[in-house]
Amino acid sequence: MKNVKKKVLLSEKISDKGVKILTDAGFDVVVSPSTDEVSMKNAIKDVYGVIMRATSINENIIAAGKQLKIISRHGTGFDNIDVTSATKHGVLVAKVDGANAYSVAEYVIGAILTLGRRFINSNDAFRNGSMCVNGASLPGLAVRYNLNGYEIRGKTLGIIGFGRIGTILSSLALPLGLKVIAYDPYVKNTSQHVEHVEHVEHVELVDDVNIIYKNCEFISINVPLTKETENMISKKQLEMMKPTACIINAGRGGVVNEIDLANALNTNVIAGAALDVFLPEPPKAENPLLKAKNALLTAHIAGTTFEAGEALAMGAAQAIVDYANGLKPQFTVNPEVTGSLK
Repeated sequence: MKNVKKKVLLSEKISDKGVKILTDAGFDVVVSPSTDEVSMKNAIKDVYGVIMRATSINENIIAAGKQLKIISRHGTGFDNIDVTSATKHGVLVAKVDGANAYSVAEYVIGAILTLGRRFINSNDAFRNGSMCVNGASLPGLAVRYNLNGYEIRGKTLGIIGFGRIGTILSSLALPLGLKVIAYDPYVKNTSQHVEHVEHVEHVELVDDVNIIYKNCEFISINVPLTKETENMISKKQLEMMKPTACIINAGRGGVVNEIDLANALNTNVIAGAALDVFLPEPPKAENPLLKAKNALLTAHIAGTTFEAGEALAMGAAQAIVDYANGLKPQFTVNPEVTGSLK
């Protein structure tokens, strides 16, 4: 690698700590001027590797990278990468697992408290002037406008997807007094997580996701978007839920049917929702969730704290450095491309 100048393209800026790993290894690092297809095709022509954040890379872009050897995902999910095309062109796809899991878990806890205590409603009431009544008391106005929320203690949190994020989430939720049940068809018991996550042995694993829909005040979605999970929660599932239920989706847009969710919120089928992900992203102006009642909308920030950003950037950069040095990156999506590398 020494004295060999290869180029790495960043679809968008990453933490300086990730850039330093690349430059210390002898790479030139460039940032694409835009993430649209034309810009990416022009920028990728002579690069060895590319680091992708949340925007997409399709076959046209991959094919334009005549020297491209690796696509490193700045995150865990890789539904924004055409893995089939990458494999066809002999391009390795790598990802970073677990680097932002704690940040996402914290986001879910924050959303649970925000929705359970109806902070959004109070904020809206102040901003629309409802709380500015001469001679009235704020506690009295809170009662008038139904702004008093609930303690989360004693409520049930259902976690759909019990991987790294789900297990960390359970370790944060249980000490707060929440009962936790989880569904994940790929996890048979909690014992595999006990060494790494506190309190996880107190989580009840269920083999029927409908148990979560029917029994939980809070439902956290922590699964990728696949053929199996697309529209996993639609009108039928929403109607199974308690009227006090709140959904938190920090997984992927498309897992929850957005039209059905907006209708459920507006007709009080469920009590609230926090959405950090949409399909597509950014959401279209006509997306009904933008005007739905009791919806907390955030800009795909659950896993992008400063700490997580540094860890993700360093992991994505290290994957490229490792591959260039003849090593198999820690987390590969299409390992068949690496051949005999270890």
